[in-house]
Amino acid sequence: MVTAVGLFGLLAFLVLYVVYFVYRDMIYFFLLHYFGLDGLFITHSQQQFILSELEKIIYYQNLSKVGKNYFYHRTVVFILNKHFFGDGIKLSDEIKIYISACTVQLTFRIRGFYIEHIQLIRVFPKAMWSQLVQHEVKGLTTGGGVMWLSWEDLKKGFEFPQDGINLGIHEMAHAFKLSLGCEKGFTNRFCNAIEIWRRNSSAAFKRLQNGEENFFRSYGATNMEEFWAVSVEVFFEQPDKLLLQYPEIYFSLCKVFNQNPLNIDSDYRN
Repeated sequence: MVTAVGLFGLLAFLVLYVVYFVYRDMIYFFLLHYFGLDGLFITHSQQQFILSELEKIIYYQNLSKVGKNYFYHRTVVFILNKHFFGDGIKLSDEIKIYISACTVQLTFRIRGFYIEHIQLIRVFPKAMWSQLVQHEVKGLTTGGGVMWLSWEDLKKGFEFPQDGINLGIHEMAHAFKLSLGCEKGFTNRFCNAIEIWRRNSSAAFKRLQNGEENFFRSYGATNMEEFWAVSVEVFFEQPDKLLLQYPEIYFSLCKVFNQNPLNIDSDYRN
C-alpha cells in the first residue's frame, strides 16, 4: 500500500525530473557560469582544449573577456546536453566543439535559448547518401530531432570563414526554426521576426529562382527554407556585403538573432 508520504515523494521526484529535463540546459549553464563548477562535468585538460579551439574561431576572437567566458560556457552546455554519434569516423572533442560553436554563434545574444529541437547529431567523415531525400548530402536536419553533418565540409566552413558558406551554421539555422515551431502556428517575437525576414526576402528569393540573382548561392533557390539557411550563412560570414546589398534582409536577421555581427566592439550587441 502506497503511503501519503511515499506518494508525495514520488510526485516530487517526477516534478524535479520534468524540471531537469525541460530546463537542464539552463541548469548546467547556471552551475558553470555563475558557480564555476566546470570541474564537475569536464576535466581541466578538456577545459583548456575547448578554450584553445575556440580561439581559432573569428567570431569568438572578437569577443570581450566577458563575452568569451559566456560563449565558452554555452559551448560546454551544448556538448553536455546533446548526443553525438560518429558514423565511420572517430568522434573527437574537436568535432563536438566546432558543432557546438555554430549553435552558440547563432544564439549568442538570446538568453536561455539552446536549440532544443536537436537531440542527436550524427557525424560522417564526408558527404553521405540519404535514403530520406534520395541523394548525397553534406548536412541534413530532420523533423525528428536528428542532424547529419559531414566533418570534411563542416571544417571547411571554419577554414574559410568569409566565403559565405558554413555547413554548421546552415544546418543550425534550420534547427533554430524547428525549435521555434513557427510552422505549427506558434507565434512569439522570434517567429514574428522571421516572418518579417520572409517578407523582406521574397523579392531576392524570386530573382534567385529566376537566375537573376548572384549574391546568394544558387542552392538557396531550392525553396524558402534553404534560402533562409543560406541567408543566415551570409549574415554571419559576410555581414558587411549583406548590409550593402540587402540592408532590409540584414536588419531583419539582426532582429531574429538579437545581434549585429558588425558590432564587434560590443560583443555583437544589436
